[in-house]
Amino acid sequence: MHLLDRQPETIAVLRANGLGDFLEATPALRALAKGFPGAEITFLTLPWLQGFLAGRYPYLHRVEAIPRYPGIHNPGPGDPAPAESTEAFFARMRARRFDLAIQMHGGGAESNPFVAALGARHTLGLRAPGSPPLEHTLRYVYYQNEVLRYMELVGMLGVPPDGLQTDLPVLDSDRGRLAAVWRGEERCYAVLHPGAGDARRRWPPENFARVAEHLRRRGLEVVVTGRLEERPVVEAVKAASRAQVVDLSDRLDLGAMAALVAGAALLVSNDTGPAHMAYALDTPAVVIFWCGNVITAGPLRRRLHRPLLSWTQTCPACGTAGRCNCSASWVAEVAVEDVLAEVDDLLEARRG
Repeated sequence: MHLLDRQPETIAVLRANGLGDFLEATPALRALAKGFPGAEITFLTLPWLQGFLAGRYPYLHRVEAIPRYPGIHNPGPGDPAPAESTEAFFARMRARRFDLAIQMHGGGAESNPFVAALGARHTLGLRAPGSPPLEHTLRYVYYQNEVLRYMELVGMLGVPPDGLQTDLPVLDSDRGRLAAVWRGEERCYAVLHPGAGDARRRWPPENFARVAEHLRRRGLEVVVTGRLEERPVVEAVKAASRAQVVDLSDRLDLGAMAALVAGAALLVSNDTGPAHMAYALDTPAVVIFWCGNVITAGPLRRRLHRPLLSWTQTCPACGTAGRCNCSASWVAEVAVEDVLAEVDDLLEARRG
């Protein structure tokens, strides 16, 4: 299907959420760049991700930080103030006179008006029932793998696919920043990431502790990672484990974290950003999922990436089927023995 009257020379793409969400869109972005090789692609993202992405991907010619915008970017009290006002941002974007603007940010309730305000000649994006329209839309159905969702979207432009592998270039500067914190390039190590933004997606710390002990018995160093707000989870893992671990929580920026995952023999993680790094870097990974999330965010391959699923349907603490105010894990039923079996299988395959 060809929706455009001519080849676009300038394209804007909105996907302003986390790193894992961005990585899921990389196959579609590659296909877009190869399908329109003469076009300049401007990627619109959150301010904290702009510096990491800028200059890292050859098919993203410009990376712009979006301003404050309801439902897309709502800075909290501790966040830096936006670099420019919302009005100034849209005026600057409209001056670019984009030929095409693409919405890759959810069902479109807030993101379709955002993309429409860019003033592009043509617009394309996802649309959930009840969301505002764009010129061309693909129906947004929540339960679809995100990689496939965005490949289907850009496929509406007639561009051929460029594979389904997500990608994450690791730079020498990333390795340098990791080495400044921990020199692990000559060691055989595994990474454990016990945190997750949503407490329901966190496998219990004592289970990660058992994995750490198993990995140490197999002769690997064990590195535990997490953001500042995940330090209590990391401390709980350390307290429950009889194995010595390297604690790098709150010590790595995104680039150093990418370098760490790239050099690891294995990652064991909840369904969160480092798992998506492993998928993009071909690092073997065992990832604990709630069953619904594996449909949208699960890895597409199984040789190196092993999702283990919890089928819990109600909150273990209060019995609520939907969202509640509890912080109970919905993935605790994933057995330690099952995780260790996948760990051993991946490590044996690596040795072979």
